[in-house]
Amino acid sequence: MVIEEEDFKLTPVNDSSVNFDLELLYKVQPRGKEARMEFKNVAYGINLDHAIHRIAQYRVNQKHKNEAITLLTYFKEFKEELDSLKALCKI
Repeated sequence: MVIEEEDFKLTPVNDSSVNFDLELLYKVQPRGKEARMEFKNVAYGINLDHAIHRIAQYRVNQKHKNEAITLLTYFKEFKEELDSLKALCKI
């Protein structure tokens, strides 16, 4: 089983583990070739809660890639992303 959304993949370490490997979507541009989007493994064997926090951080970072933001803006947007991810987990 793989849990996949538009910008991340979570793969269980094994069938009986509660830990996941996390892959995030990044733009890759090899020399002389066209840019493409590719999943890159960024964390091995982390729990679901930690993965959700890493995904929220990644999304805020992608939104403000080459700009400076205030700490208040960061916390506000991080919390919004965290809330949206946790809403996916509600049963």
